[in-house]
This record gives sequence, C-alpha cells and structure tokens, in this order.
Amino acid sequence: MADIGNERQIDAYERTFMAGRRQEVDRFRRLLNGSSPGKRLINIYGIGGMGKSFLLDEFRRIAAECGYRFLLLDSRDFLHTPQSLSARLARLAEYPDADAGRLEPEDESFEVSDAIRRVNAVAAERPLCLAFDTYEEMESLDQWIREQLLPRLDPSVPVAVAGRNPLQGAWKLSPAWRQMIEWAPLSELAYDDAKAYLERHGIRDDASIRAVWNKTKGHPLSLSLAAHAATVREDARLADEEVFPFVAGQWLREVPGPALRSLVEAAAVLRHFNQEILSYAIDAPVTTEQFQELVSLSFVRRVSRGWLLHDLVRTAVAEDLRARTPETYNALRRRGAAYFYRAVGRGPGASRDGWEAAEAFYYVGDHLIREFFYQTASPHYFEPLDDANAEEAARYLAHRKASPKEVRIPYVDPETNAPKEFVITPEQSLFPVKHLHLDELRELHRVHIRLLRKPSGEMVGLSVVIPIHEKTLDFLLNKPLSSAFFRSLDERRLNAMRVPADTDYGLFVYGIDVADFGDWKLRADAGLHFITQMLTGGFIAGSPPPLPFFREVHQRLGCETADAVHYDYDGRTPAHTYYLDTRGPRLHQYLRKMMAQLGLDAEEPRKAEPDLSMLTEREADIVALIGKGLKNADVAARLFVSEITVKKHLTSIFQKLGVTNRTQLVSKLFERE
Repeated sequence: MADIGNERQIDAYERTFMAGRRQEVDRFRRLLNGSSPGKRLINIYGIGGMGKSFLLDEFRRIAAECGYRFLLLDSRDFLHTPQSLSARLARLAEYPDADAGRLEPEDESFEVSDAIRRVNAVAAERPLCLAFDTYEEMESLDQWIREQLLPRLDPSVPVAVAGRNPLQGAWKLSPAWRQMIEWAPLSELAYDDAKAYLERHGIRDDASIRAVWNKTKGHPLSLSLAAHAATVREDARLADEEVFPFVAGQWLREVPGPALRSLVEAAAVLRHFNQEILSYAIDAPVTTEQFQELVSLSFVRRVSRGWLLHDLVRTAVAEDLRARTPETYNALRRRGAAYFYRAVGRGPGASRDGWEAAEAFYYVGDHLIREFFYQTASPHYFEPLDDANAEEAARYLAHRKASPKEVRIPYVDPETNAPKEFVITPEQSLFPVKHLHLDELRELHRVHIRLLRKPSGEMVGLSVVIPIHEKTLDFLLNKPLSSAFFRSLDERRLNAMRVPADTDYGLFVYGIDVADFGDWKLRADAGLHFITQMLTGGFIAGSPPPLPFFREVHQRLGCETADAVHYDYDGRTPAHTYYLDTRGPRLHQYLRKMMAQLGLDAEEPRKAEPDLSMLTEREADIVALIGKGLKNADVAARLFVSEITVKKHLTSIFQKLGVTNRTQLVSKLFERE
C-alpha cells in the first residue's frame, strides 16, 4: 500500500509540472469518451525532448480517471518480434503493474493469437487503452502492428502512438487508417505555458523567465534542464555548456554514422540548405540517397526555401564544431558566404526579392544580428493591406496604442560573453506606431503596407514602406519621421528622386511594428523583413525609434547615419535617419565590406579554371543561364528550344568541363568569378 501511496504522490507532483498540451489532452479525452466519431488512434510526434513520454504519463492518469486500464508498450521492454511484443501485451493486460523496464524474453512457442484473445477478454470486462512509446524504434514491427495486431484487437480499445516521426507510408495511404488517426504534432511551449512551468520551479522574475524562454525557445527538455540548473545555482542564467550539448547529444543519437554526422554539421553551419548548397559547402557531391537520409532525421524540417535543422540542435552542433575544429567550421562558413554572395544580383532570372542577399548576411552579419534575427525560420507571414483587412489593421493599431508595456530583449554580449538586455519603457514601446495613420498612408501611390500574421491568422504586426518617386516626395518632405532627412537634401539630389511613379528611386521605411519586440519569433520577423528590404539592390532609408536596440541594429547592419536629426517621437529625444545605397555593384561592395570586417574572404581559393572556349556558342549560352540560377525548363524557354535539347547540350557540357552534374558545374562557375 505504501508503494501505491508513493506512486500517487509522484503522479500528483508530476502533474503540477504539466504545462501546455491542452489541445492534445482534449483530443485524448475525446478519444476515450467517444466524442470523436470514427477516430481510434492518436499519433503524437515531435523531435527528441518535446515531452512525448511526459504526455503519455498524463494520458495514463486521464485514462485511470476514466476507468481505463492503460497498457504502455515501451520499445525498450520487449524484443522487436511479434512473439515478444505479444507476450508483453498479454502480461500487461493480466498484470497491469508488471515491472517496467523488464525486457520480455523471446518465446518462439508463444501464440500471438492467444495473447490477442487474452487482451480482448480483459477489455470485455474493463475498458483498455493501448499506448506505444518510442515508436520510431519499432520499425521492424510497424507493418505487423498495423495489419495484424490492431485490426484483431477489440475496436473499442483506443490507441496512442508516440514517436519522433509521424506515422507514414501505409498509415496515410490507407483511406481507413487515415480517417481513424488523430494527428497531434508537438511543438515548443508558448511563452505563457513556459512561464507557468518556470514559476512552478520557483523562477518568478520576469526578466529571468524571458531570458530562459528566449534561450530554450520553449523546447520542453531544454526548459526543464535550464530550470533545474537555475534552481540549483540560484541563478536564472543558463549553463549553456551543460544544458544544450546534452540536448543536442540526445538528438544526434539518431544519426547512424560519421558520414551523416558530417552532413549534419555542415547543415548546422549553413542554416538554410538544399542538396546543391550542401554539395558546394562541403566541396563534394552529396548523393540523393545521402540527402534523403539527412532530411528524414526528426530534427530537420522543410521550409519554403529548403531545409533547416531545429534551432537548438543547429546552434549546439555549430558551436561544438567551432570549438573542436575551428578551421572546418570557418571553411564551411566561408563557402556558405561565397555561395550566397555569388547568388546575389545574377541578373535576369535571379530572384529579386532580396532573399539571397539576406541569407548571405547570415554568414557576414555579426553575432548580435544572428542572435536577434536568424535563430529560427518563423512560420508567420506577411500579406498586403486591402479593403478586406483594413478594419482589422485599424483595430490592431488602436490596441497597440492603448496598450503600452515594458519590453526586455535579452542577449549575450559578444565581447564579454556576459548576459545583457535592452530595455524599452512602456512609453517607448509605442514609438513604432505613433505616426502610423493608415487612412492617410493608403492614399499614397503604391505604398507597401503589409500585415504580419501567425499561421492561425491572428495579426501580430505590420510594415509600412513608402517607395520614393514623384508622387510620394511631397509627403516625405512634410511628414514626421521623414521630413528632416528629405529637407536636408540639396535640390540636385531631390530632383534625382523625382522619378516617374511607376518606378522607384528607393524606399523609405516608415515603420515596422510587432506586437512584442521581446518575442524572439516576432523580432526575427521584423528584422528579416527589414534586412530583405535593405538588400534588394536599391536605396533605402528610415528613421527608427531613438532607442539603443534600434541604433545598435542599424549600425551593426552597416547603415550610414545621415546628418538630419528630428524629435518627432517624443519631442525631446534626438532621432537619426539611417540609409544604405546598394544599387548596382554597390550591393556586392557592401557585402564584401561586411565580410572583411569579420575576417571572411568573399573569394574562395581558386582551382584550375574551366576552359569555356571549347564550348559551342549555344552551350556557352546555356552555361551562362545555368550560372544565373535558371532551371532547365527556364533555360529552354529563354533560348526557345525544348527541355530535351537543353539536357542533351548539358551532357556535352559536362563531358567537356570534366563534371558530372549541375552542382559541380555551378561550383566551377563560382570558382571562375
């Protein structure tokens, strides 16, 4: 009885530390009470340390409250054969308190059908719930579980499957199973949930909570370890050297060998990657098989521009690589910088949205810029302001102007490695929206007003960028934030800006706001949006709030400071205008300057240059277009030939230049520049 009492005490204590996961818990409750018609199985999945086993414990407690016997099949408790799994299942059905961690032996004489009959007999007397943990380790049993075990169990038995990856293949291809499964991907904890968790650990100071959340990104295992370290040390500063390498080590256990580990390390240095970028970075072809093995890892995710490692594992692996083999780390970073540097401004056919330049800045930007804006690929998105969402935008601005609050932005000083923070007072938190009057701004010709939204659709920010041309200059000369700069220009410069309204001399950033600059995801949205605008290959200016955070960011981005000063934010604090001119060749000059400041060379060591003189005129045209980033179909359209003709020419080109694929061809072209 004492043991049962202890278990209940532990359960009660564990439950007090349950944070978030309300949606998943509600889905499981509905599965038990039958209020999710047609559903039989809940699949919870997520990367290591996301709290899957902890959530299964909560499912067990809920099942007990509902009168269910909870049978947990942990992959470590039985040999991965149908006989051993069945023996474990039968033992649990008859003896629910069977020793956890006791490896069920193989028994070739054990009748699988007999085990299923026993389980169904017990289920007829008392409701049962079946759960699988660490399902990714049961790959050899997956087909048998799906086709033999579950169909023969009493259909009233709900099932929970927890693993690093979602159920794949036949689970999704089968119309029946597809309809019966509740998919429950686990993501990081939201700030409020992480705050509640830390407060239960005795960490109640807002600055400390924000610092821990920003550092752990709400990842449950990292959060738990950081809370423990902070409690033991009575200091909420994280022991990075203890917490994050441990977490990364847990993830890297799923990497099977040194070859794949090397690709993971390269991907950690590169941030965004695809097969072509990865091949260029390691200076060797990455096969499709190798690449598919890499992107199938649980901590790798697909994003709109390629693939990314999870933020925490990327940081931990990159830092570990830099400490162990700094030359390898620096070589990967140099080649990453070189790849995107050469991708910038390749002329017709190249992307002109500034993404390549912004990505190049990840490698050439300093520590703080990467920490503030490049820690994650945000799921949020911008959409244009129009009649349909104008009222919502007005409500957002009204709410922001009525809700001043203090903002704290923690960071690590790159010089001293000491934790610091920028503090924005409640009054200052309203500076970004003080002069945003949407009705007036919408009257401007071709003004770019965009709303920032979460995936759920909630509006969490907006951006106002005014193109500089003949129909906007009067506004810019006479309105707060912009008039000081434009009135400081001489007549010659102003006349140069009076270009026709269907073209732009450049852009003036009138305001970029998010609901909370202390939220690292929203801060990344705002920062990368500005950097992308800044690096589209034109002239850009803006007068951000006169606060240390914004001043530091603009200076570290390499912006110039104009002589004009104004006091439009609060009537007493001087505010400067920053500008950058990256028109034409100036963009490459700017990137080279930023790379030189960090000791990076835009030029990779040259190898023997390919002799292009042996190519025919048509082959040379194709090579030039390939070098600009065009795909085969685009090359064919540009040259008015078929895609098959382009492929035939490429075969000849590969032979003449001694390469075997497009990746090697592009690499050789980069080396020539």
